[in-house]
Amino acid sequence: MPDDGLMRGKHWIEPCMPREEGWTEPMKLGVERMIRASERLSVLVGSHTRAELGRLLQITNSYYTNLIEGQHTEPADLAERRSARNNERLWELGVEHMVVQGEFEQRLAEQRPVWAEMFSQPLIVALHRELFAQAADNDLTLADGFVMVPGDLRSVSGREVVVGRHRAPASDTIESMLARLVEAYGRYPDTTHRLIAAMACHHRLAFIHPFPDGNGRVARLCTHLHLQYLDLASPLWSLSRGLAKRQSDYLRLLAAADAPRKGDLDGRGQLSESALCEFIEFMIDVSLDQMSYVESALAMETLGESIERAIAYADQFRKAGVKAECAQPLQVLFERGEMERAVFKRFTGMGDRLATQQLSALISCGVVEAPTPKSRTIYAGVPLWYAEHLFPQLHRRFRESLN
Repeated sequence: MPDDGLMRGKHWIEPCMPREEGWTEPMKLGVERMIRASERLSVLVGSHTRAELGRLLQITNSYYTNLIEGQHTEPADLAERRSARNNERLWELGVEHMVVQGEFEQRLAEQRPVWAEMFSQPLIVALHRELFAQAADNDLTLADGFVMVPGDLRSVSGREVVVGRHRAPASDTIESMLARLVEAYGRYPDTTHRLIAAMACHHRLAFIHPFPDGNGRVARLCTHLHLQYLDLASPLWSLSRGLAKRQSDYLRLLAAADAPRKGDLDGRGQLSESALCEFIEFMIDVSLDQMSYVESALAMETLGESIERAIAYADQFRKAGVKAECAQPLQVLFERGEMERAVFKRFTGMGDRLATQQLSALISCGVVEAPTPKSRTIYAGVPLWYAEHLFPQLHRRFRESLN
C-alpha cells in the first residue's frame, strides 16, 4: 500500500450513521416535525397541481444549486431552455439538472426500487453521467487540463483531489466506501431512521468526493430523491433553496463534519459523530424552513390574497383583461387541481358569455389548462410568472449566495 498519507479503507467514513443513543433532541424532534409537515403539505393541493409544482420546482432546484456552485442563471431562461432542449440539444448545467431530476423522479415513481438501491454506486454514477452527458470537452476540462468523463469515478483515472482543506480519500478506495454507504444506510425499514440516513449520506458522499468534479450537484440531487422516496412532499419544496439561503452554514458544517473524532465520547469511528449530528440537525432545520415557507404560501387566506394581487398587478392578467371575479375560481382550481368547466364558470358569478370569455383569457395566460377547446374538465396551470406571485421571493438571490 502506498505511503502517500491518503485515506484508504472504508473505515475512514465511520461513523456513517450516528448511534441512536447519540441522537440529539433537535434531530429527533426535527424528524417528527418533518413527517407532520409533509402530511399537512400533501393535502393542501390536488394531484395535478402537485405535479405542476413539482415541475416548477425543478427550475427552483436548478437555480439554487447553480447559485451554490457560484453560477447565476435566470429562472425564466431555464424554463425556456428546458422546453427547447429536445429540439436543439442545448447543454447547460442548469438545464441538464432540471431534465435529469425529472427523469429520475419518474423512474423512481415507476420502478420503486428497494431503499438500499437509493445509495448504490450505479445510481450515483448514473446521476453524474446524465448530468454531464451533453457537455462539450471544454465544459468537462478542469483547471489543470484534466478532461472529466461523465460517470467515471476518480478510481478510473486514479485522480486524487483536494477540496479546500479537505484532502479526499484515495481514488482506489472509492468503491469500497460507496459499498459501505449501502450497508450503512440501506438496512433501515422505518421513515425516522431513513430520514436520518439520507441526511447523513449527504455529508459522507461529499466527503468521499467520488468524481473529479460535480460532487455537490450529485449529493444534492441524491438527497432530493431520498426525500421523494420517503414521501416527504419534496416535490412541493426545494432543499437547494434552503441551502442557498444558508450557504455559509452549509459549507461550514460540511467542513466541520470532516473533522476527526474528538475523544472517546465522540463516537467510535474515525470522524466526529457529534459534528455529523450537528450537520444532520442543520439539514433538518433547513428542510423545515422550506416546508414552512411553502405551507404558509398555500394557506387558504394567503393563497387567495396572492391570486387577487396577481390579477390586479401581473402584466399577463392585465393585458388579457382578467377580472377580479376570477380570483375565487382560480383558487379553488389551484387547490383541487382540476374541476369541470361549467363549475368554474359558475364560480365566477358572471353570465355564461362573459364567463366563457374570461376562461379563455385565463387559458391564454397559462393559469388554466384545457386539453381541448371544449373539454369538460379543466386543470390548474402554474407558469413561472404566476408561481412567482403565489410564492414570494421564490427565486431570490440570497445575500449569502452573492458572496
